[in-house]
Amino acid sequence: MSKDKASEELVKTIEERQQQKKIDKNINETIKKIERKSKEIKYYSPERILRMRDLDNLKPAIYLINTNRSAGKTFSFLKLVLQNFKDSGKQVALLYRHSYELKSCGAIFTDVLSLNPELGISIKSVPHANGLFYEMFLDEVSFGFALTLNNPDALKKYSPLFAHVDDMIFDEYQTETGKYLPKEIDKFQSLYLTVARGGGKQSRHVNVYLLGNNVTLMNPYYIQFGIHKRLRTDTKFMKGNGWVAEFGFNESASREIKSNAFFQAFADESYMSYSTENVYLSDSSIFVGKLKGRSKYLFTILHDNTNYGVREFYDDGMMYVSKNFDPSCATKVTFKPSDHNQNTMMLNHYSYLWKNIKDSYQKGWLRFDDLKTKSDIFDILAIDLYK
Repeated sequence: MSKDKASEELVKTIEERQQQKKIDKNINETIKKIERKSKEIKYYSPERILRMRDLDNLKPAIYLINTNRSAGKTFSFLKLVLQNFKDSGKQVALLYRHSYELKSCGAIFTDVLSLNPELGISIKSVPHANGLFYEMFLDEVSFGFALTLNNPDALKKYSPLFAHVDDMIFDEYQTETGKYLPKEIDKFQSLYLTVARGGGKQSRHVNVYLLGNNVTLMNPYYIQFGIHKRLRTDTKFMKGNGWVAEFGFNESASREIKSNAFFQAFADESYMSYSTENVYLSDSSIFVGKLKGRSKYLFTILHDNTNYGVREFYDDGMMYVSKNFDPSCATKVTFKPSDHNQNTMMLNHYSYLWKNIKDSYQKGWLRFDDLKTKSDIFDILAIDLYK
């Protein structure tokens, strides 16, 4: 081989090696990116809240888990109840509001089983009592039930069937529409008692997991437990009598949604903010503050022996409630019998003044001078809101 030919072959070999190194480097960088992305993706884990005790230092019955969308809370609790059944035969009850939702009860486990085949292969559901409730079978073995809140009385006589139910899951317990069943909290309590009285006991301990996205402070469950008045932007956990709550925000889920091209088309919309930020869909993040500009005094609210002035601020288009009230105003209203006297007008949720406050809140037009005022007005908003 001539020297020129040998030189050409050497140059070619060096170039090929350099090219291969470049390819290898790119592959390694890609692998590292994938590994970094894997480490960054953190799905919700229920471990911490399951270790918590309630306000009386007892094991709670109700767990409220609230996060932004796609955080993985539903997946985690479905996996938990599957594992409980696999380990000790504990059954689960899935809660729904309406009967038409029951037919697809088994489908909710599809992703969990596909990613965790050691927990089972498939779930099928069978209706009972003309579709009043469904029984779920994991690989032909009775695994649990799907029940509805809308007819708890009809389920009472079937309570012996639920004797081995130790866990209940109510997914999407907060609705984006703000529509709930009439007297939903009462029906929720009745259904729980039906499930918990089986197994030869008048009342067993059954865990209830309420899983929801951050929709609104004024939902019947927050109101029932007083969460709507206690929750702050930095609150991570909260305790009550018989219940604990977690308020989380999953950065990974937020990043994934934001990186989607569909999100970019609606990035400025409030719905996408609710999905990707630590905010409530139906609640403005700014409730407390001082307003300036032209205003008109509307009326005075007396609540728990405290007077609050209600003003309309024209420039901002806001209704403002503060402790700065006009004692000469003849229109003084109250919502509590204990505050009612000869100088007040007793209102209820049919009154137009009450409706004005509610509408302003729901549209994000309501502001308060401090947290005490906000808490008291939230008390008023909660009156008969979901009864």
